[in-house]
Amino acid sequence: MKIIEIFDSIDGEGIRTGQPATFIRLAGCNLRCSYCDTVYSLFGEDTPCEYTEMTIEEVISKVNMNYKRITLTGGEPLVHKESIPLVRKLLDLGCEVNIETNGAVDIKEFTDNLGSRDNMFFTIDYKLPSSGMTDKMIWDNFLNLNQSDVIKFVVGSDEDIQLTIGIVERLKKHYSTMPHIFIGAVYGMYDMQKLVEIILKEPVLSDARFQIQLHKIIWDPDMKGV
Repeated sequence: MKIIEIFDSIDGEGIRTGQPATFIRLAGCNLRCSYCDTVYSLFGEDTPCEYTEMTIEEVISKVNMNYKRITLTGGEPLVHKESIPLVRKLLDLGCEVNIETNGAVDIKEFTDNLGSRDNMFFTIDYKLPSSGMTDKMIWDNFLNLNQSDVIKFVVGSDEDIQLTIGIVERLKKHYSTMPHIFIGAVYGMYDMQKLVEIILKEPVLSDARFQIQLHKIIWDPDMKGV
């Protein structure tokens, strides 16, 4: 596996915010978001990156079994065929696995090959217009989620929040029990107070949760390995 870094930290966002976890960051991504904050994990002609080739066994040896909470991230972890046996092994070891995915890779193909989804959940982004990647979203991904999964919206403009409202409206018509909805602002790009005020007065967002990236407050926003 092409590993950028493995480290222990707290989850900075999502349903495990503040809890200790082991982060496994894989190299490479099929998207190029305008506000990407992990450019160092991308590779290609325009974005070379440094990674270490590791076996699944070597990766697992770095996992903190005191926590048994894993955040598998990137880059984009679902573009790696090795992610399936890695997640399966982690689940067999009793770990809880959060897979951060960008909405542009088929999650059903992944779960069909994985087998049991017990103790595993997705945190899946719906890329909004300010990302430049909205046209890459696979709509079926957002219709094949469990109530334990998270859909994350990162807002960088008024256009973004209007699309967020529309997407949540569509999803509420599909689900009897919704996945978790988390909404945050692109760091340094959209006013957080304004976003919270919109969430408070917009009925369709009544069950959404506002989030900030705690790790960017605790540490330097550009610091790696946190």
